[in-house]
Amino acid sequence: MMTRKSNKLVQQNLLHTALISSLVAATPALAEDAHQQKPTKDDIEHIEVTGHRPNKLKMKDQTATKMDVALKDVGRSITVLDALELDKRAIEDVKQAFNYVAGFRGNGPADRTYTARGIRTSIDTVMVDGLRSLQGGEGGTGSKSPSTFNAESVAFMRGPEALLYGAGIGGGIVNIITKKPQEISATSVAIKNRSYLSDDTGYFKSNKTSFDVDTTGAIDTDATYLYRLLAQYTPSGEHFQQGRKVDETLIDLAFTANLSDSTSLMPRFEYSKRDMTGGSSYSDGVFTENFAKGAFTHYGKPINRGEYYGSDKDEGENLSKSFSLILNHDFNEDWSLVSQYRYNTTQSEALDLYISDSSALNNEIGKDIVNRKWVFTQGDDSYRLLDVNLQGITDLMGMEHHVLFGYNYRDLDIKFERNFQNSDEAVGKNWISASNPNNQIVGEVPASILAVEFAPKNQQDTNIYFKDRIKLTDKTTVVAGLAYIKQEQQESRNGKVYSKTYDDVLWDFGIVQALNSDTNVFATVSRAYEPVSARYIAQYGQGKTDYVAVEGVNYEFGMKADALRGDLATSLTFYQQERENSTQFLRTENGYFLEQLLGKSFESKGVELDLTYHVNDHFNTDFSYSFNRAYNTVGDDIGQQVDNAPKHSASLWNNITVDDSLSFGLGLRYESERFDGDYILPSFVEMDLGAFYKINHWDISMTLNNALDKNRAEAGANWVTVQPNAPRSLNVKLKYTF
Repeated sequence: MMTRKSNKLVQQNLLHTALISSLVAATPALAEDAHQQKPTKDDIEHIEVTGHRPNKLKMKDQTATKMDVALKDVGRSITVLDALELDKRAIEDVKQAFNYVAGFRGNGPADRTYTARGIRTSIDTVMVDGLRSLQGGEGGTGSKSPSTFNAESVAFMRGPEALLYGAGIGGGIVNIITKKPQEISATSVAIKNRSYLSDDTGYFKSNKTSFDVDTTGAIDTDATYLYRLLAQYTPSGEHFQQGRKVDETLIDLAFTANLSDSTSLMPRFEYSKRDMTGGSSYSDGVFTENFAKGAFTHYGKPINRGEYYGSDKDEGENLSKSFSLILNHDFNEDWSLVSQYRYNTTQSEALDLYISDSSALNNEIGKDIVNRKWVFTQGDDSYRLLDVNLQGITDLMGMEHHVLFGYNYRDLDIKFERNFQNSDEAVGKNWISASNPNNQIVGEVPASILAVEFAPKNQQDTNIYFKDRIKLTDKTTVVAGLAYIKQEQQESRNGKVYSKTYDDVLWDFGIVQALNSDTNVFATVSRAYEPVSARYIAQYGQGKTDYVAVEGVNYEFGMKADALRGDLATSLTFYQQERENSTQFLRTENGYFLEQLLGKSFESKGVELDLTYHVNDHFNTDFSYSFNRAYNTVGDDIGQQVDNAPKHSASLWNNITVDDSLSFGLGLRYESERFDGDYILPSFVEMDLGAFYKINHWDISMTLNNALDKNRAEAGANWVTVQPNAPRSLNVKLKYTF
């Protein structure tokens, strides 16, 4: 290790000697020139130095390519939010970040998915440093999407990328880039508080306080070994619904060992523990003002938004642990190897008294007394992941090739069970008033639902991929890829074992054309590949087992411009996604049935625009817009916009900088109306405000989310209840850095 440092010192001394020699040699010439040309006051020229403003199109992000390529040169629609933007907008997890990424949105509280380009995608496919996460667990309490407390940035790529990431990613990819150890020592401690300010929740009655620490630096004097510790502790953080709280501990500890100038090794440990009282996510729903009318097509304004329609016996817990090891090695200036291994475990369980859509409960729209029933879920999951890729630049046939060879393997073990109380036994024993949730009775929890018999599932995915960026000319780059993908599933249920194996060869293709130094145009074809879950086949196939994989093709073309010396960075994308062999659930006399629509069955098309513009050093704006038309092309709902997919969505965030110490922020968010089954969720506009102040080592921020206290339905929950949006909240953060 000392040899590496000594070599650097020798190189620096040689450089200093060369500079001094050059100056000494040049001094006589400079003096003679100065003597010959003595400028007068009027002869002095004013030289204005202008540079290129750094922006995100210049940054290199590996989400779309797993290669070191600037976003401007990637033929995909990508939005990136960095740590400062997450902090200013008081964003705490991926689902909240969707508010400022048009085209992405979270789904209902008990639905462990998000929607991108109208396609539902599991939150377990949210990436952390390029590998899938398993923070949720199947137990309901984990339906909270991954936290961003340790995020350096979050990248949102719209559209599928099965070639590089394998099965299951349909509408888009979310990739959290975590904060890494740094050589320069720095420590920050912070306290932040979220207080809800609304007539229906009270003012400063519900508060969520968190304590944060972020410390990094070198362990030894040679900076061979680095560390970083991030931690967040939230004791009894109150939800805006009365009686609901969360105790949460988040820890991320990483070390970097610089084994040589060309090799580094980084072990990383992540720990997440969440205990919830007053309910998990299964009972988030409240009624809307239209419920009492007895019939409706549109959800109205939520009533009793600050009340909880579950019981005081509801509880949940979630424990997730993760270990990862990342090896980086540079063979030379052109070739490098990245290898990453991760092992995740998640244990979770939840008990809820929830409002069900079961017909046996005899619930009716307009009837004030509503029956509920108990549900208990428990999960014990583990995930082993490995990704190894080699990238490099070489010349072949007179053309430059930037190539990527990779291997990805995932081994997922799930032990899960969800038990429901018999509806006939629940009627009359667990009712609640729709208009007054304090008027309710809570029956005993049946011992039978607590007796869990796991239904084990194992899923193994293999992905071998190759990608080549071929530089045909200085302005034209062709991108081609080829991959072999395989998924093996096995599910045990009720003494029967269901096994299924899928495999395929996938390809993709694209071209990036530089019109000039500021503007690129692109066209890309990428693939989606999603085998049908063995769990769904076992539970809902009703004897049918010959399901085939859901496949899709994504076409997109557009332009990216880095103009006005970097003051304007914009991306415009037009796309069309087609899917074959889609599945849907049908209610039959024998229960739900998993129907598969063979052939072309779904289409999603639209346009996306991202724009960042610095008017001057005191004002800049970020704008994101999406138009999406997503619908089935066969079946009873042919042509109808799919659930929870607004046709129009947009977000705007303005930064107003007064000076180096003081700045302000103004955010606006819009979504057009959306379908939720037979009902419609109304359109909305919400506003966020922020004020930020820096002085010496202190950072003070205040963000007012939902500043006008818009009361609306965020998503459908269970039966005809909805998940309400969060009321107006004041987020105050005080941070000290040393």
